[in-house]
Parts: sequence; C-alpha cells; structure tokens
Amino acid sequence: MLLLVALGFIQLLPVSGKDSNENASKKDDTDKGILTSNPFLDATHFWPLEVLRSGIFSMDFVTGHSAIVLQGGELVKDDKFQEVISTEKKGSYIIAGDFKETCFSNPDSCIMGGMTISFWLKLNDTNINKTQDAYIISSGGQSKKSRGFAFLYFHGRYVACLSTRRAQWKMYVPKIEPNIWNNIVFVWKKGETLSYYLNGSFVEETYSKPAYRPSVNYTILTIGRPNNAINVEFMYPLRMCALALWDRPLKKDQIEKAYDNIKKFHEQPDLKKKRRSKIIKEFASKRRLNKIRRHVIHL
Repeated sequence: MLLLVALGFIQLLPVSGKDSNENASKKDDTDKGILTSNPFLDATHFWPLEVLRSGIFSMDFVTGHSAIVLQGGELVKDDKFQEVISTEKKGSYIIAGDFKETCFSNPDSCIMGGMTISFWLKLNDTNINKTQDAYIISSGGQSKKSRGFAFLYFHGRYVACLSTRRAQWKMYVPKIEPNIWNNIVFVWKKGETLSYYLNGSFVEETYSKPAYRPSVNYTILTIGRPNNAINVEFMYPLRMCALALWDRPLKKDQIEKAYDNIKKFHEQPDLKKKRRSKIIKEFASKRRLNKIRRHVIHL
C-alpha cells in the first residue's frame, strides 16, 4: 500500500494479496491468546496512529508501509491518549492503502476463517446531524458495486456491514457514548456471524442475509469517509488510534487482552516511553522475517 506523494499527486500501490497466504503458514496458537509481548505483533496490519512523519504519514508497524492523512488531518494532544490522529477539521480523512485482492476488501478470499477489525475511537456527535450518512471506516462493504466492511452513522444510528459475493451481514450498533474513548471491535466468522465487542466485552452478533455483489470496484481502506466518495457530507470527524486488522477471527480472550494492553499502554505515559523503542524493534524484526519468507517463496 505504499503511499507516494510526487509531482502533486498520490499513487496508491496495492497491499500485497499474499498477506493471508503468509499468515496461513503460522502455527495456530489461538487457544493461548495473542503473543504475550505485544498483542498486536501477530496482526496482519497495525497502525498506532500516534505519530506522523512529514506531517502526513502514519506507519503500519507490521508491513512498514504508511497510511496517509489528508486534507487537514493532524496529530492532536488528547487528555487520555496523549497524541492521536484527528480528522475533525472539515474535509479531512485517512487512506490506509489499497487492499485489492486481500481478505479485507474481498472477504470471500479470507482463508483463515474470517477477519477482525479493531480500533480506538473518540466521537463528538455534535459534529454531524441526525439525517447524515457519515462514515467512520470503509473498505467497500457499503456499496452494491463492491465487497468488504464498513462502519458508519446512518440517520441517527450506527451501522456495521460486511459484504461478500452472495451475502451481507448488517448490524445496528447501540449508541456509542460520545466524547470518551471506546475500543470498537468487529469479528467476522466466514459463513457464520458478525460480532461486535465494546471495550473488550461482547455485545451482540448477527447472521447474514442473501445479497449479490458480483464485482469488487472499491478496495482502498478509508477512515473518516466512505471509500467510494469524497463528499464532505459523508465524512465523520473523529479521533482514532490503534487500528489493527487480522485476517482471521479473534477469540474473546484475545480481544480482552488487546483491549487491556492498549488501555494500560496509553494511560501510563512512562510505560509508553519505555516500551516504544522495544515495540518498534519487535515489529522491525517481524518485517525482516516476512521479507525473508517472501524471498524464499519466490525462489
């Protein structure tokens, strides 16, 4: 998904469709929970969204590539999470990359039984009106011309949807308390359920209904707007951090552990400073290992 800014335009290079295949070779230790040193080390993608390079780039710690913050999005100080990325300026949003031919833009291609989407979110509901369609995150699930996942505010209610070629999971999420940080997690089990977790706790799940999505036309992952439109009226001004994607469904204890880790990490600034360099080294080691694996596969 390398994001390049050159000569006044942005080029999105697709995230490799091999993410799922590489992760499929991992030993299944899901009964033991996520890796103890860092719950996000075995994620497919992880953006802390707490540092901006050159004012616009936010690194995916797993792949080493970057999301790009556009049209006035910025790093802001927060009373609880120190620094986070904000799209509260009118017209601003984030593009995490092009996920063409991956599990996240085409769930039919998920080969490890589903996916998990997790992020920390702070919303100010006075930034939108009750009749607005405003998107929080989107990889294409909202469109009849595409597949994927979307979470949005729709005429006074929060809605999550996930679309495959022949089915759609749709869930109306209970009101999210505004002006505080919440950990939002959606877990999709392929062919089964879409589940919603709030702050580490299970809330509800839903089953699919027949649908038909023959094409996959929209594959970028966007935050703060739909991935098939850039109209300001469809944007949700927000603050977000710790965005993570797994190309498999996490278990309840793993979700609880990830929630506790981020909560502790951000609420103790001294701990954050001590662990940051260690965490960066851990992810750098993983990226080098993945590069070696890809090289061996192509030999």
